[in-house]
Amino acid sequence: MKKQPRSRQRPHRVVMLGFPQAQVLDITGPLEVFARTSRWLAEHRGTRTPAYETELVAARAGPFATSGGLQLVATRRYEDAGSIDTLLIAGGIGFEAMIRDKAQLRWIAAQARRVERLGSICNGAMLLAAAGLLEGKPATTHWAYLDRLEKLAPGARVERDALYVRAGNIYTSAGVTAGMDLALALVEQDHGKAVALAVAQELVLFLKRPGGQSQFSRHLEAQRRDDLFGELELWMLEHPGEDLSVENLARRMNMSPRHFARQFAARLGTSPGAYVRRLRVEQARRRIEGGASRLKQVARDCGFADEQALRRSFQSIVGITPAEYRERF
Repeated sequence: MKKQPRSRQRPHRVVMLGFPQAQVLDITGPLEVFARTSRWLAEHRGTRTPAYETELVAARAGPFATSGGLQLVATRRYEDAGSIDTLLIAGGIGFEAMIRDKAQLRWIAAQARRVERLGSICNGAMLLAAAGLLEGKPATTHWAYLDRLEKLAPGARVERDALYVRAGNIYTSAGVTAGMDLALALVEQDHGKAVALAVAQELVLFLKRPGGQSQFSRHLEAQRRDDLFGELELWMLEHPGEDLSVENLARRMNMSPRHFARQFAARLGTSPGAYVRRLRVEQARRRIEGGASRLKQVARDCGFADEQALRRSFQSIVGITPAEYRERF
């Protein structure tokens, strides 16, 4: 996301639409990112006007219970929110009741034409889908609700392996903490990468993750498999530069290559070759995010024949070249 210089004399208004049984971190996480950015800019850049003004609204003003039992307070009804710059829709198990609220869906649809940015956190994307805002657009949500999103918005291009997705002024993000990744991306859009990274550091976030990064940790996925294939996955993840051919992997499993390939695809849902290619690209991406400067070394460490092989696979899976990825993220 390119930085868009702002010359406003008032705070950028970020309004979060909450509801009973929303996920508390879907609400407080992103709002804290914007609030902390305002404070950081005041303390380090001397800005006098707060960069952001945050507010929580709901169908009714007053307290409502989140799914974790904590209560949050909506300062006013969403109809009375007034002028909004960025509108965010929370997620949580309470979304089922919200997608049946036709008046609220009409209001959300109307806001899409008025606000600078309209985004959803977690399964808040269901409200955008029910409001008819995702048809023909790329979108994502929490991994557990991807199929539901496809049913609610059959014309949407559901990105099943992304932290957040942008389509014009519509933004959707994956589960819970991915809302903070989206908020940081919006801060970067407004104030540049250095500010976003500084805010991430103040919030003790490990990394300001790019939107295309997978929702899943393959190490955790492998650890959940309590069989020999889980052990093989972990070994592959830790040794991307080794010979990961079907023949060599089959030998490690004491299987014939043909039987191994069938069993691998049945258990992991993809062929060994496709899995290895994606694994190596993810390892290369992680090294680039960690500051690796020489792509030739990255290619060698991650098991690619050369830098051109890395470039072809990286662009095919991530959508941009390794050099462009390093420049952007």
